[in-house]
Amino acid sequence: MTHDDRSMRTLDRWSKIMVGAIACGIALTVARVGYLKLSPPVQLGDKSGAATRIRNEPRFRGAICDRNGRILAIDSPCWKLAVDPGHFSEHGHERMRRLLLEDPVALEETSGSGVDPRLAGIAGPFEMAREHLRGRRLRDLAERLEDLIGLPATETTAKLLQASSRRRYLVLDRILEGWQVDALSAWFDGYSPGWFGLMLEKRTERRYYGPESLQMIVGKCRDDGMGGSGLEQGRQSNLRSVEGTLQTRQTASGAVISIPIGTYEPGNHGSDFALTIDSQIQHLTEMRLREQLAKYNAGGGRCVVVDPRNGEILAMVDILNRRPETDEWREAILDDPQRRIDPKLARNRNIVDAFEPGSTFKPFIWAGAVMAGVGTTDPVRLDRINVHEIRVPGRRTTVKDAGNNPYKGPIQDIETILVRSLNTGMVEMVQDLSNRQVREIMTRFGFGSRTNCGIGGSAEHPGQMTSIENWSFANTTVSVSFGHEVTVTTLQMARAFSAFCNDGRMPQLRIGQPADGPEGPRDLDPAGMLMQRAISREAANRTRQALRKVVLEGTLSRHARSDRYSMFGKSGTADLPNPAGGYFKKRHTSNVIAGAPFEQPRVVVYCVIDDPDRAIGYYGGLVAGPVVKDVVDGSLELLGVEPDLPGAPGSDHKVMVD
Repeated sequence: MTHDDRSMRTLDRWSKIMVGAIACGIALTVARVGYLKLSPPVQLGDKSGAATRIRNEPRFRGAICDRNGRILAIDSPCWKLAVDPGHFSEHGHERMRRLLLEDPVALEETSGSGVDPRLAGIAGPFEMAREHLRGRRLRDLAERLEDLIGLPATETTAKLLQASSRRRYLVLDRILEGWQVDALSAWFDGYSPGWFGLMLEKRTERRYYGPESLQMIVGKCRDDGMGGSGLEQGRQSNLRSVEGTLQTRQTASGAVISIPIGTYEPGNHGSDFALTIDSQIQHLTEMRLREQLAKYNAGGGRCVVVDPRNGEILAMVDILNRRPETDEWREAILDDPQRRIDPKLARNRNIVDAFEPGSTFKPFIWAGAVMAGVGTTDPVRLDRINVHEIRVPGRRTTVKDAGNNPYKGPIQDIETILVRSLNTGMVEMVQDLSNRQVREIMTRFGFGSRTNCGIGGSAEHPGQMTSIENWSFANTTVSVSFGHEVTVTTLQMARAFSAFCNDGRMPQLRIGQPADGPEGPRDLDPAGMLMQRAISREAANRTRQALRKVVLEGTLSRHARSDRYSMFGKSGTADLPNPAGGYFKKRHTSNVIAGAPFEQPRVVVYCVIDDPDRAIGYYGGLVAGPVVKDVVDGSLELLGVEPDLPGAPGSDHKVMVD
């Protein structure tokens, strides 16, 4: 073998070695580059060419339901559509054209169409053509979205053109339905929406159900998902959810190349909240109250239904009925402009507005006087009652019994004072009580303090009572004995009346059911431990007996007497306050409160109707009595309570609730 042959063989061998080494180097380099792309070290994270994206993972806010599990407010998954106007104009439109198998539109083909020559002379032809091209492309997007998902092209175009050219995020539709998302996904044909400059974002929508009158109780959420009013705001800490987050590394086209370890936060769903409200009883109460407001052309009405055994609020309705004003007549019921904007923002007058109740307040003073010995150790001068008007020294006006034709029959006992609703009799009941004793009776029944029922918070009205320093027998004791010079809320009245159902003990009102413990449902309802004694057992039972006679023989016997359940209650008619000061003499607040069944009361119903048309009727028993009777009958039927009156319709009688 010659020297030249050996040289060639050596050269060939080294050439192969070099080629192999280069090939190995290239392979290692490619592998390393791929590794760095797929899983870059933290030190190279900012230099790898990939972008970090943080994606929010929506979590559901807690649901609100009624006592039977019927949903009143719940989060529903949905999508939001947004666009980057600049990205779409520069890149997305071209890609949309390609996807639709259309040729790109050249700048020269659009630059001259519709351009104002005077404006072009100032801004420059190229700039005007560019702006016109941007507008045309955005209009193309609006038209395409109208064809695909039904977004109005005119409104979408206006929104896009009004947005600044530098704006990178513009919401086109906050809530997309399922078919709209499917249509967009089919249009994208497997591409990421971001490739076109569009964004489809997961989110949740708060949906509300149930009677309209529940909206002010449940409230609403703000756009940021936080509670804005009602229980949505009051129970924000329990209902709120915490969004999860997922951090990814993505290519420019949006493809995910890695998920850094430890960057995923799962988030938390909110806790559900169950109301004591029964949505069927709520609907029944609302429906019946609306009918009565229309019948008597009243300015508004309120009605609450409470379970006296545990203080659970079963229904709470507040309705305003604004009537046309004239030069001679003005609306006297305080307006609620927020209610007209959105019922969820309404001021719940059961909680925040107080009023003078009139004769429905008499049972509380009567019961307190009985407990103090009036009628037993301190006899009442029955011969002075119901004979003529009473003049009280120091009082500007005389006290007389209400009505055009007041009761003039015999006064056999002090129960007749309640049965016949005699103002003169109430004056005799408090004749021997001190001012402090009368005020103490009112505070023991909870008047002058908030119910703290779980809604309203510091906005709840505590009612008003005259301070003991300004209290006088002639102008305060006498007035409060028949429900004047004291203001109350419907919730306070229902709570106080519950004492006649529980041997003298008042429950703590509540609108939320007790939460289950970590080991499951509670075995013990805390309601019994929260009872507060207002009067003695004997005084409570005697008052309940007298209130039963009110329904059988007195002011409720004609219009509020149920033929199914044994009711006991009291009616009242108070003068309506004049916003300019003082009281109207021919405008009234009509109200009735009642409990049933007599032996084992399950509901207390209190209805207040504001400013009924006097020409149609205005006495409490006539106007509010039928509502209370129907709500008592319907509520007890829905609660499964069998009628307790002989000959009453049985359980086959059905309450119609839509």
